[in-house]
Amino acid sequence: MNCWKTINISKQYGSQRLFILSSLTMLFSFIILYVPVNYLSVSTLKSNHFFILLVSICFMYPTHKLFHYLPIAHLGNRIKKSIEFHGGFLPVIHIRVSEPIRKWTFLLALFTPFLVIGFFIFVGFVMFPSYSHYFTILLAYHIGLCVSDFICAKNILFAPTQSYVEENDEGFEILVNKVA
Repeated sequence: MNCWKTINISKQYGSQRLFILSSLTMLFSFIILYVPVNYLSVSTLKSNHFFILLVSICFMYPTHKLFHYLPIAHLGNRIKKSIEFHGGFLPVIHIRVSEPIRKWTFLLALFTPFLVIGFFIFVGFVMFPSYSHYFTILLAYHIGLCVSDFICAKNILFAPTQSYVEENDEGFEILVNKVA
């Protein structure tokens, strides 16, 4: 296989720029979503159970990473998993594909958290309209978490159809079959 393209999101965009882009996306998502959700919600908003919102925010990142892992869990040893703790308490979870996998499998792993968690937040909107503001906060936070996934997906979507994706220390490589 030949390397069609090598992409290093951190190097290409910079970690600070990614953080700012994610934060701005989170803020704009909340602003855009809150008005229609508040307009559609006919019940009065409640602010009890704030602790559950805080716990949900804390568990959003590990849940997001879990849903990245589930579509590729069947690959076994081809997936490398690790956890680092920044500042002694802030976990950073790494899930890396160490051997080439199909482009569409990788894209499925990228989009699964957005679709599944977004679906559950939408169900929460419908079932508990009095807490729609909490669900709007959760959805905006989750959209902010998904920004780097969307950037990766943008790069992979335009790769050749039968390509493969492999991650390494410098980012990820899009590989194509060598034509004889």
